[in-house]
Amino acid sequence: MNGRPANIETERLLLVCLLPEEIESLIAANPGRASLQTGLCFREDDPSLGVNWSWHLKALRADCNQIPWRVRVIAERSSSTVVGSINLKGPPINGDVEIGWGLNADARGRGYATEAAAAVINWVAQQADVVSISATVPDDNYPSQRVATRLGLRRTDQTRRDTPLWKCTLG
Repeated sequence: MNGRPANIETERLLLVCLLPEEIESLIAANPGRASLQTGLCFREDDPSLGVNWSWHLKALRADCNQIPWRVRVIAERSSSTVVGSINLKGPPINGDVEIGWGLNADARGRGYATEAAAAVINWVAQQADVVSISATVPDDNYPSQRVATRLGLRRTDQTRRDTPLWKCTLG
C-alpha cells in the first residue's frame, strides 16, 4: 500500500490512519514532528493515547498493507486536535476483527469514543471476510463497557489476554 488510506469522517471527527514514520515520531515522544507529518495537532502533554505504538509499528513494518487495519487517531474536525485513538488490532482472524479505543481525559464524556468506534465498525463491516467485531474490556472499566454496549457488543464468557472479551456479529 502506498500512502495514507482515506480518512473516515463523522459529523464531529476525523479518523486518520497513521503511517509508520508518524508512529515512530510518537514512539520518540515527538508529537510536534507527528503534527507536522499529519497536519493534525498532537498535544505535547499526552502523546501516548494509551496505545502500544511499538506493537503496531512492528506489524506495519512486516506488512504495510495492514495500515487501514491498525492505528487511527481521533481528531476533532473543528480544530484538527487529536483527542484519542481508535485502533484495530490487525486484519480479520477467522472472520473476527478486534477494536480498541482511548481518549484523552479532557475529551471523555462527549460521545467521541462511540462515534469513532461506530464509524470504524461500519468500515470494517464493508470489508471482505469479516463476520464479527470484538473488544477486550476490563471489568473495572465502566465507561468502555458502556461504549461497547452502545456499539452492540456483548460480554462473552471468554477472555483474551486475560481480559473479558466483548463481541458482536456483523451483518
